[in-house]
Amino acid sequence: MKPLLISLQVNLDEPSASDKLADRERLLENIEKTLNPGLPVSIGMRTLRKLPTFLRKNNFAATIIAAFSKERLHILDIKNDDRIYAVAVDIGTTNIVASLFDMQSYERICRAELENPQISSGLDVLTRVHFAMMGKADELHELLIKGINDLINMMCDLSGVGKSDIYAVAIAGNTIMSHFFMNLNVENIPIAPYMPACHNFDFIKASDVGLNINPESLIYIYPNAGSYVGGDIISGILSSGLYNEELPSLLIDVGTNAEIVLGCRDWILVGAGAAGPALEGGISEIGMRAIDGAIYSVEINNGCEVKVETINGKEPIGICGSGMIELISEMFKAGIIDNQGKFQDVCDGVIETGKKKGFIVHDSGGRMLIIKDNDIENFLRSKAAMFSSLYVITKSVGLMFSDINKVYISGAFGRGINAEKAKKIGMIPDIAKEKFIALGNSSLKGAEMLLMNWELLWDIEKICSLITYKEMNTESEFMKEFPAALFIPHTNPQILRA
Repeated sequence: MKPLLISLQVNLDEPSASDKLADRERLLENIEKTLNPGLPVSIGMRTLRKLPTFLRKNNFAATIIAAFSKERLHILDIKNDDRIYAVAVDIGTTNIVASLFDMQSYERICRAELENPQISSGLDVLTRVHFAMMGKADELHELLIKGINDLINMMCDLSGVGKSDIYAVAIAGNTIMSHFFMNLNVENIPIAPYMPACHNFDFIKASDVGLNINPESLIYIYPNAGSYVGGDIISGILSSGLYNEELPSLLIDVGTNAEIVLGCRDWILVGAGAAGPALEGGISEIGMRAIDGAIYSVEINNGCEVKVETINGKEPIGICGSGMIELISEMFKAGIIDNQGKFQDVCDGVIETGKKKGFIVHDSGGRMLIIKDNDIENFLRSKAAMFSSLYVITKSVGLMFSDINKVYISGAFGRGINAEKAKKIGMIPDIAKEKFIALGNSSLKGAEMLLMNWELLWDIEKICSLITYKEMNTESEFMKEFPAALFIPHTNPQILRA
């Protein structure tokens, strides 16, 4: 293990008439002999100012806190104890998730999640960019920093960890979220030629952005490979490991947007689609995120009786992405909807709701949950976008689904999804079940991995060098396949088979 953050006990020889080496050089010489880092060693000004008094108060014995980058070993603090902690953060457009690690035991202490406070300024990134262009960029930056600070406060309160003992943070987010975090100009990202302010953010200090942890803490922000291939995707590719594999694999990452990665150790192709809202509650009146009370599993028997399961067994209040996939699949199997998603009058559960038809998913004295025909139409568009993107990106490099070695699923798509039911409605190809690997939050996982192994910085550099981006929505082949994929499962079921 090569942790990003380390502590080192040092016992220095005291200066004398015959040994007049300055305090800084005395410390650096000891570190070179003890640790042999193979990198230049630097000491920040805050620590340097603290050094002379601290050494003399403690008989020239100390614990050094240091962090690695590709260029150097950074001395972050000098103190009497070896308490060191680090935080990994996934900055999503909708949610921010963070985890806190003890860097002595390398164990995750706790994890916390909250809604991205920027939502008050817009549900999607383009609305927020427009808000920033109206002179509100500082406000968006401050909202984001407040959200991350709130998460850190929550985790520290839960664990009893002192914020001043947090010395490293690894952050992954899409290109715009990363720019908001750094308070960089975002105006050129969504317009041709789609240029971010920078690809590589390098390491910064917590004090540079206002994180309420040790001000000398080293912050790493995952790089982007362009406007539409952000650090969250780079981090997800790292966590999947597909960039080291000989045979091509797929990574399907669906959150607020949908990104599809196809690649191996020699090349990586990334495409973006519009399937995300279907799996984060964005396409239905009863849709919601995967929180307590969200329906995640659905079964419908031949009598059209519906059995649902909810997160943590709470009373159903809506349906999340995995539940929506199962509901559509089960309604199709039971004949409640046809292959165009149209309701059939086969049972009492199919009802008229104004000028529309609907199906009662749940009704037990609380809120009646009804899926309506326009909800299904929206879902089928997202489903068609997902499959068409998978088909086109695979075909574009001369491969077939049978050539795919593994399928990694992450984001909303990877939280409890029933892959078999997703196959039955034609959302994903009929690839063997054993090839599917659920990663959970791959963006957060990649950030956590970096905390445990700083040498992955070179892997991140390699991933970025391998990536080519493919715009799906303007691809003629995508537009050709999309209408056929609007049907359940597809107008040409043969195309689904691996």
